[in-house]
Amino acid sequence: MGVERIRAIQDFDAARARAFRRSLRTILTGRAQRLRSIEPVLRAAGFEGRAFGGVQEIPVDKIVGSVAPDAKASDFDPAFLPLNRRTRERWTRIYQAMVEGDELPPIDVYKVDGNYYVIDGRTRAPLAPDVDAEALLKAAEYAAFLDITQLHRTRPEARLECSRLGRYDEIMQHIIGHRYFLSLEQKRDVPLQEAAASWYDHVYHPIAEAIRKHHVLEKLPGWTETDLYVEITRRWLALSKEGEPSGPDPAIAALLAENAKSWWRRRRKIQLLG
Repeated sequence: MGVERIRAIQDFDAARARAFRRSLRTILTGRAQRLRSIEPVLRAAGFEGRAFGGVQEIPVDKIVGSVAPDAKASDFDPAFLPLNRRTRERWTRIYQAMVEGDELPPIDVYKVDGNYYVIDGRTRAPLAPDVDAEALLKAAEYAAFLDITQLHRTRPEARLECSRLGRYDEIMQHIIGHRYFLSLEQKRDVPLQEAAASWYDHVYHPIAEAIRKHHVLEKLPGWTETDLYVEITRRWLALSKEGEPSGPDPAIAALLAENAKSWWRRRRKIQLLG
């Protein structure tokens, strides 16, 4: 099972959990917990009075219901969160397509009194506000990185997630450099996927062990282990160029010292402003 499919399933399960919590609140408030359907109204009205409005952007919070019959409308709550497992497979496919950058068709809606009712696209509607652009870009970068390196297959225990964009390019340069020296050492052209696995075992993993030994994640909240790997290798290289003792431990010490100074500078600035 691919990484993005796992994330898609997790996202669906989280959405169902939110729908369940919302349903508990509606029991107390007495408000409707099913998606509103205007299918009976449209069926009674016929085609008179309907007009094509073209393709245009619409505010997601103005999508309040569905044209689907009550049986299908009951798959979602008024916030388009899934109420049962029946839509999980379609939700997963659409989530994966969005993360991988596939162009999805626009949803079809009816506009009635300033509100919108979905004709087609009930499963796409809830994902629009739920997945922000930066998260999509990060996921796409990670998916591309895994596709090239195949580390999710050769080292399935690897969790190389970055909190900032652009860092996988830097990591790829490390892998390419490791491949170059590995090919010289073994006197053969080492495949990139093999070099990536070797890089993970002999470069990334020892640094990750040092990160855990020094409890760096606890000292620098908001960073991922892979973020720290990138920053530590940068300082390792800088220390080497300056002729200072280098390696994971000195580089970690340098990183922590820099962040401690930055914290004190921010604290002093706040005190001066106060």
